Amino acid sequence: MEPATKSTGKRGRPARGADQAEDARRRVLEAAGRLFAAKGYEGVSMRALAQEAGCALGALYTLFPSKRALLRDIWEGAFEDLLAVVRERFAQADPAVVRLRDMILALIGFWLENPDHFRAIFLIEDQVTSAEERYFVESSQAVPAILALFLEAVTLAQAQGDLAPGRPQGVFEVLFAGAHGVASLLVSIPEFPWDDPRGLPARTVDALLTGLGPV
Repeated sequence: MEPATKSTGKRGRPARGADQAEDARRRVLEAAGRLFAAKGYEGVSMRALAQEAGCALGALYTLFPSKRALLRDIWEGAFEDLLAVVRERFAQADPAVVRLRDMILALIGFWLENPDHFRAIFLIEDQVTSAEERYFVESSQAVPAILALFLEAVTLAQAQGDLAPGRPQGVFEVLFAGAHGVASLLVSIPEFPWDDPRGLPARTVDALLTGLGPV
């Protein structure tokens, strides 16, 4: 009699563990975005996050060992998504200043489409609690890549004579300050009777680029 062949499990059925873990992470991050936006960082507990996400508290700590680790994931994930948007605009074959304008408008548009991310990133102070920790902006991989694209776009626009010469970093900081201000106002006080909220980003960016143009 031939020995029975040992079963190696059900073939053809993909492992679900990784998918389930990723789905749980997604639900937790979405819940955290909602709660942080509504109650602020200090007003949210890990227990409340677990309840909002529909998972056990122990499972939450397995995914994210601390509330700061969770915020770090939201922070970097948002900038990775923004990087993809900025890269797409940078790849356009438009004149350099037109491409730069589109990149700045895409930056503003991204935050307006993701207001909870904006609040979690810019309205919650990143606080390190030990010497081993680093600020999110110092450990991010996406942020330097975004900055490099904008600096290259500024440099190209200057080379084509559409922007006044000067340090690209300084030019970008002026553009970023204006873009951030518009996004912050439209996210934080949408109830203000803006004359033209949809057109405000473009008008602001155009005014900034005109002011930064060749003398």
